[in-house]
This record gives sequence, C-alpha cells and structure tokens, in this order.
Amino acid sequence: MPYFESGLFPNSWVIFAIFGGIVSIPLGCMALYARQVEKRPWKHKTATVLVLGDIGRSPRMMYHAESLAKAGWDTYMVGYGDTAPIPSLLETPRVHFLHLWNPPRLIMKLPWIVRAPIRILYQIASVVYLCVFAIPCNTQIFLVQNPPSIPTLLLSQIISETTRSKLIIDWHNTGYSILALRLGAKSRIVKWAESFERKFGKRAYCHLFVTRALEEYLTREWHLEGRTAVLHDRPPSQFRRTEVITLLNLFRRLTPVIAPPLPAWLESKNIRDTAFTVLTPSGVKLREDRPVFLVSSTSWTADEDFGLLLEALDKYQERKSSPEGKSLPRVLMIITGRGALRKPFVEQVAVRENSGKWPDVAVRCMFVSARDYPLLLGCGDLGISMHQSSSGRDLPMKVVDMFGCGVPVLARGFSCIDELVKDGVNGRVFNTSEQLADQLIDVLAGFPHAPKLEALDQYFHQQTGASTPMRRVTRPGVEQEWSTWDENWDAVMRRGVLDFKRW
Repeated sequence: MPYFESGLFPNSWVIFAIFGGIVSIPLGCMALYARQVEKRPWKHKTATVLVLGDIGRSPRMMYHAESLAKAGWDTYMVGYGDTAPIPSLLETPRVHFLHLWNPPRLIMKLPWIVRAPIRILYQIASVVYLCVFAIPCNTQIFLVQNPPSIPTLLLSQIISETTRSKLIIDWHNTGYSILALRLGAKSRIVKWAESFERKFGKRAYCHLFVTRALEEYLTREWHLEGRTAVLHDRPPSQFRRTEVITLLNLFRRLTPVIAPPLPAWLESKNIRDTAFTVLTPSGVKLREDRPVFLVSSTSWTADEDFGLLLEALDKYQERKSSPEGKSLPRVLMIITGRGALRKPFVEQVAVRENSGKWPDVAVRCMFVSARDYPLLLGCGDLGISMHQSSSGRDLPMKVVDMFGCGVPVLARGFSCIDELVKDGVNGRVFNTSEQLADQLIDVLAGFPHAPKLEALDQYFHQQTGASTPMRRVTRPGVEQEWSTWDENWDAVMRRGVLDFKRW
C-alpha cells in the first residue's frame, strides 16, 4: 500500500496545498507591503513618531511631536490612545494621531508569559498597517522610542530601510534591564532580549540619549553606528509655579476625588477657604498654619521602591510626635500615576492611617489629567522621586517636571542622578529610608519658613524674571545647561540632528 494511502496521513496533494497556503500568506503580505511602499510618495519634512506605549503617558515623545510640528514638519504619531495627550499637542495642527490596536481584554487576563507574545503579534500587525498603509507618504524621518525594544527596534529597522526614512532612536533606557527586574538578570529571556536590542538598535541615522552616561555606555559597549547626541529631558513652558488663586480652584476640584476620609486638619470650616489658602479682603493668601504639600509621580513599576517612602514617613511621624518635632509641619502627599503596584501601596497607607499611626501624615494616590498635572506639581512645596534606574543610566522625567515648576526634589540616588539633581543645590539625594526621613526632617523644619527649603528654592530664582536658571549657547547641536524643552530641542534637534545639510 502506498505510504500516503495507508490512512495514517492525508493524500500528498492535501499536504502540498496546506504547505502552499502557509507559505503564500507571508509571501503575499510581503508583496502587498512592497507595492504599498513603492506607490507611496516620499515627502520632505514629514515625520513618523512611534511609541509602543500609551501616547498620553509618553511625555518626551509628545514633546518631540509638538516640536517637530512647530518646526513645520507634518508629524504622524503612532501609539496607544488610552490616555488623552497634553492639550497643547491636541491643539497643534500638523500632528496626526494613529492609534495602535489593543488585544481583546480576555487575552490581557492571561499570564504574562502567554500574554506577551500575543501582544507582540498585535503590535507588529498594527504598527506595519499604520506606519505603511495608513500614513499617506514615506516620511523623511522615523523617530522611535526605546524601550520597549521588542518588537520596536526590528520593525523600525525594516520600515525605515524600505521607506528610505532616516531612523532616529531615542534611548530612554535599555529594555533588557527593565525586563530583568521582572525575570532576573540571569534569565535566558533577558539575555536573548539584550542580544535583540544590541543587534537591532546598533544602526541608525542618529541615536538620542537622555543622559551622557547612557550615551557613553552604549557607544562603547555596543559599538553604535550613526550620529549620537544627548538631549536631556527639559520641561515644556507650561510647567511653572501655580498661582495661589489657581491652587484654590484646583484643590476645590480635586478634593472630592481624593479618597476619603480626610484627616480633620485637611478640612476647612469655612467653605471659602482650604487647608492651604484663606480668602481675605485683599485676595487669596497662603495660610501660615498650612501643611507641607509633597508631590510625586510614578508608573508604579519595580524600579521604584515606595516601601522606602512608607518607612521614611513612619520615622518622620515619630519625630513629629516627639518634643523635638514641634517645628515640623503636617504632611499631605499626593502621588500621581497608574500601575500594578499602586494597590498594595494604598493598602499599606490605609493600615497606617486607620490605626492612628499617622495622625499628622496623609498620603493619597490619584491620576490627574494632562491639563491638571503641571498645575498640581506647581502647587508642591517639595518633590519626592523614588526612581531607581534599572540600568543606572537614565533619569526620571518626574524630576524634570518638578524642576520646571520650581519645586526642589529629594531623589533616590544612582550612578548618573548628578546629571540632574545637584545634592544641596536644587535638591537632596538619598539611598535609604533613614536618609530620606532625616532629609525630610532637616529640610522641612520651621515650615512655612524653613531655611533649608528656602535655600533649595533659590536655585530656581537665580535670574530676575526666570523660573529656572539658564545658560544661553549659540552653537547648533549643543544643549543648554538648563532651559525649557523648546529651547533645548531647538539647539540639539532643529539646528543639529535635523540640519541635514551639515552632515
């Protein structure tokens, strides 16, 4: 009996048909892709900005898109549309949003090891469709955020190469180091991810970096090909100190959203006043007996240990309750952001407050809109950053935002934090909960007239009429020591990276 007629396998023609169908699908897709790329026009001063994340929670990439549009570039921003972008970006005419597809909710409930590959397949399909079929032209530049690295870097290489776009990789961190927080540095998956990132992130027209440390490391260890430039994060112009009347209106709007119950010292007997402001015949003024307002923001990921903050606030409360703590203020802290680790933190806060362990400390977690976020930061007296870089070579954007609002920051220490936080000048750097508690006690003593807090505030008022100190430079491609995002982007990107005639 012939082998294929034994009944164990289907006839040979069936096998060939199945095999042919499997092979023809990717071949057909490749041919369709090639035809689409070929028929699309190549257009000058156009840009694709790819974010394999939520556009509204990717501030640096939103600032890039807005700056490109202001410079006359038609900009197509591709990413997830789960959160509304900043208002100024929505109001910029040359920016066009294309939203990636979210997998079905049922898939998102699966374990990470199963969910991750399926999500990647969705990302590949939606990125290719939006970047090649939905965008009406082959763009001059293709700007991509890294991390995430998989499949971003591979897709970016393919799309930029086939569409003749100049690939710009904006290195915020290394993707494999973030993955190592979840799986461990010795994981085979992490080692494979590092190889993937090294291979497909090596070549680009230009590599942008958020720190000098990251530029030096990747250039030396990965032998990057292409131009390199450091573009430190800087705050956009809307980040500034919040006026007292705006503070009053903001807290009236946010108070119902803050999780109850509130401590009695945060409630005002007069409907016209708040715990921070009082309405007088001459206008709204800050109260002399107000609590100190601490601010922080986070994505609630493993590279930020908020357990240290809880321990530090425990120690602060102990000192506040002692005879030596009479000069210390009560504390209201607002932490903004969404993420998986938020719920257990909120539960630990509730245990402390409900048990009476924190009679003078209140911590609330909430998510505020992009419109309210700079207003909230601008109300802060002191910022807290728990960011502990997974690679040791990136800087927390939250600190940049706080500095833009003239708010000094207590920041968790790591190898390159001094590129942003100057210890004793615009903030303090800590490594343990004990150090954070000591700094809070030291800086806040005597509030609202705390000498050491006022000394840190002076950093943001060194020039008359300026909210932040600036050093002007005129050389293209060289960033300013401290400036707004627009000024820094103009120096590094518009007059440097995007001045193609110079290269």
